[in-house]
Amino acid sequence: MPLPTSIGFRSFLFFAWIAVGSIPLASAQDSTTASADWTYWRGPNFNGHAQADHLVDNWDAAGGAGSNVLWKRDDLGARSTPVVMNGRLYVTTRADAGTPTEGEKVICLDAKTGETLWENRFNVWMSDVPDTRVGWASVVADPESGNIYALGVCDLFLCINGKTGQTIWSKPLHEQFGFLSTYGGRTNFPVVHEDLVIISAIAINWGNAAKPNHRLLAMDKLTGEVVWFSGTKDLPDDTTYSAPTLATIDGQRQLILGTGDGAVWGVQPRTGKTLWNYDISRRGLFATPLVDGNRVYCSHSEENVTGSAMGAVAALEVSGTGDDTKVKELWKLDELVVGRSAPIVVDGRLYIVDDRCKLWVMDAETGDMIVERFAIGDRKQWPSLLYADEKIYVLTENGRWSILEITEDGVEAINKGRIRNEAFYASPILAGGRLYFQGTSALYCVGTDEATQTPVSLAEQLVGETPVSENPEPAQLLIVPGELLVQPGESVELAIRLFNRLGQSLPTPSSSDVKFTVDGPGSIQGTTFTADSGADHQAVTITAQVGDVVGITRGRIVPPLPWKFTFDDLKDPPVSWVGARYRHQIRMVDGSPALVKVSTIPKGARSRAWMGPSTLENYTISADVRGNRSNGQMPDIGLTAHGYVLDLMGNSQQLQIRTWSPQLRMAQTVDFPWEPDTWYRMKLKARVEGTGDDAVAVLEGKVWPRDQAEPSEWTVTARDASPVMTASPGLFGNAKVAEFAVDNLEVTANE
Repeated sequence: MPLPTSIGFRSFLFFAWIAVGSIPLASAQDSTTASADWTYWRGPNFNGHAQADHLVDNWDAAGGAGSNVLWKRDDLGARSTPVVMNGRLYVTTRADAGTPTEGEKVICLDAKTGETLWENRFNVWMSDVPDTRVGWASVVADPESGNIYALGVCDLFLCINGKTGQTIWSKPLHEQFGFLSTYGGRTNFPVVHEDLVIISAIAINWGNAAKPNHRLLAMDKLTGEVVWFSGTKDLPDDTTYSAPTLATIDGQRQLILGTGDGAVWGVQPRTGKTLWNYDISRRGLFATPLVDGNRVYCSHSEENVTGSAMGAVAALEVSGTGDDTKVKELWKLDELVVGRSAPIVVDGRLYIVDDRCKLWVMDAETGDMIVERFAIGDRKQWPSLLYADEKIYVLTENGRWSILEITEDGVEAINKGRIRNEAFYASPILAGGRLYFQGTSALYCVGTDEATQTPVSLAEQLVGETPVSENPEPAQLLIVPGELLVQPGESVELAIRLFNRLGQSLPTPSSSDVKFTVDGPGSIQGTTFTADSGADHQAVTITAQVGDVVGITRGRIVPPLPWKFTFDDLKDPPVSWVGARYRHQIRMVDGSPALVKVSTIPKGARSRAWMGPSTLENYTISADVRGNRSNGQMPDIGLTAHGYVLDLMGNSQQLQIRTWSPQLRMAQTVDFPWEPDTWYRMKLKARVEGTGDDAVAVLEGKVWPRDQAEPSEWTVTARDASPVMTASPGLFGNAKVAEFAVDNLEVTANE
């Protein structure tokens, strides 16, 4: 039976208090060690370092006496790196693997015993992610609120109570902002900074942000309200999984990350203002840059910006503040292919593992090589390095592990081994004096009674911000919410946030000091924006000015159902649609304007567009569609409702209802011959029957020639026992081989 669901995901609290295959061991650790948390995948200092003593220099995954394995969960394999907060371990992984109800979940364990405390399960929908890549992004824990933040592989973003496992708020970022998680499930990691939680992805948004761009989205960590939405460069080559790092450089707080455009960027985390960027690759950056003081060490495994060599490692120096922030390349080593593992710096030396599992050691100041190609004993590398107790802990993709000792000449292996039928994509972590190694087959807790660890209350690289009193003048302004989605006649209260040139918060201005203007169908009274009651799928831009400082926010005005789009009076796709304008054009088709899915965008040929709020439920979408034939091939044309697609597949001559393309956990397919250059009418009706455990999604689809009467029978029907409860209607299509047109689109509430 289905688990309870709401707003497109399901949350199941499972207080089982079991530890499958666990090996308990008494602990004599003091309270200081026990409070040493690991709340971010790279640790409390964002650099893979921990201050500890008496850590193990050997272990045996088989367990038993003398193995140093405190407990082991054979039932808990995962790809993402766990985090630990307040004695609890959190990790994202697959749920109900290989079943018709497969999805994703965050699981919470007692970090000391390995016992399950709760699970929060949620759906994957409208995604191209293979099921083996589910659970890609690591969660982040926030000590201030006690919350956990998780990004699912379809870009569902959740704020979860760390104690109870209850979902506090969630946002489907793919539907509302056009976030992508294609190309194998690559999703970026969130990070918490003060009152914000920040996440990034390639986004195909709306209006003037419709072109693909690696964008950063900052939300209020307690409410999910959008605070700022910032971009890098248009038309990046890749989606990536490089994670952000927070640092203070020259007194200025920065968020530093690698992006899909092949560059490293520095951004002010409170405002989203971009400060600097450094191009190193022609494709996206996957390895997370390391920040050490005012130095940034970055690497990649793709084509270099110049020349024909693959891969490089570079050291950058960042200086200055505000508009005067600069980045300078100190040294660069080409042909070092380091696309996954993040490095560490210890006593002026940079330690880095390339994609072929060879460790390189170099002088961090000059780039001079100290050790080349030290063999870890494997051929593939994903995990990043962990340094603690004067040891380097290394895990590899093929189940090997090494514990290294730093020597004057480089490194030496203290111990190493291999676990059969195991793979490590997650990085090793240390919390409460215990090491945690997350494999795809099991989770291992390794340690001894004697181990100690020093807690970190504030990351060392976050100290040293310039006092606000030295820059008291306003230089930046944010209007919050940073993005609006409202109905005609709806009102929204706006807030003004002022910042200085370093991106530091200043006192809130009085309302009399703020001048608002509105471009579009709406008005401002005081600090309240009200959309015009007659607005219909339109956009609005709100500008606020305090003195000489100006800020804007954008909004979409979408009326309640029913909707109808004929495209007759439009030059572009509706401005309120997410993911439509860059990939679709209005053209004359058979003497009438229609929406055409173009085939001239290689990475946009297979795509989706979203039309409105994600809270819609129980509705029907229909449209006229027409596909071309090119080189003997035809396109796929789809309508989406409730998180499900009705797909008219050209080359296979079939009609299918599904929600998750590669996994097909639920899918119904029928043969359906159809012709090119012929108009058809498509209709998809979606509804949820029952509540709680008995809730089931019922999907009914039909297609018929447009010039004929609608048939009474549905062409294909499907039922989903793990229903997506609400979702935005939209379009799906694959025009890689041939274009198609859509006209006379309607969305209506079910009767």
